[in-house]
Amino acid sequence: MLIDLARLTLKLVPDGLGYAITDRLAAMTRRPPLEPAEREAMADAERLSYGDGGRMAAFAWGQGPTVILVHGWSGRAAQMAPLARRIASAGFRAVAFDVEGHGDSPGNQTHWRYFLRDIPALANSLGATPFALVGHSAGALTMMAARHAGQIRAERYVCICAPSHPFPPINVIEKKLAPRRAIIERYKAFIAGQFGTTWAELEPGRVYHGLGSDTLLFYDTTDRFVNHTEGDTIAAIAAGARLIKTDRYSHAGILTARELHDAVTEFLTTTD
Repeated sequence: MLIDLARLTLKLVPDGLGYAITDRLAAMTRRPPLEPAEREAMADAERLSYGDGGRMAAFAWGQGPTVILVHGWSGRAAQMAPLARRIASAGFRAVAFDVEGHGDSPGNQTHWRYFLRDIPALANSLGATPFALVGHSAGALTMMAARHAGQIRAERYVCICAPSHPFPPINVIEKKLAPRRAIIERYKAFIAGQFGTTWAELEPGRVYHGLGSDTLLFYDTTDRFVNHTEGDTIAAIAAGARLIKTDRYSHAGILTARELHDAVTEFLTTTD
């Protein structure tokens, strides 16, 4: 009902108001219920906090070099918990956290800039340079953007179903709201501004430049949200990166896949 009303409204209002409506709707987040495997993994977690006044939620498993896990848009730390627990069992301290507007952190909306702010904020709160960063979807893209901007560093990076640039919300907006092209272009500029650049510079996957054998790319051919060919695009940019594909999991379902857990653990524990 809300989407139908928004589609009609966007056909009638000026571009400025149409853009404001589009931004408001796109920023809304949802908090998915915990799956049994997620709930089980979360039961083993140590609760942490980060951010101004410690109001943001984070969770840790194990001891050892730090591995930070970043959920995707409308995701939550609990989605990363089964993978985090597996990583911890290999001798690491795995830390997953909720970006503002997600999970146990406050707020009911989010923006790309929240991810870009909260990733280094969480890392700084831990007091040590992370050994690795592991991100899913928008979380992977933004952690790579934070790396590209010099806000965070790690020895290894794992990108799971990562888009080459922030196009997925544009696709969703075009499909659900069908706004005029002028509104879409204005929204693209707004997104790019949060990354401190232009859409034309983001589109070629610039945030992945400089990566190579320190990077693992993992995709599923049945993913309907981020096409697996994005892995090929990024692999062409990050020469030497390892690319793995499965063929039986959804965009979020891949996070509990044994193939993913095995590949990530092997990648993190293998010495050069």
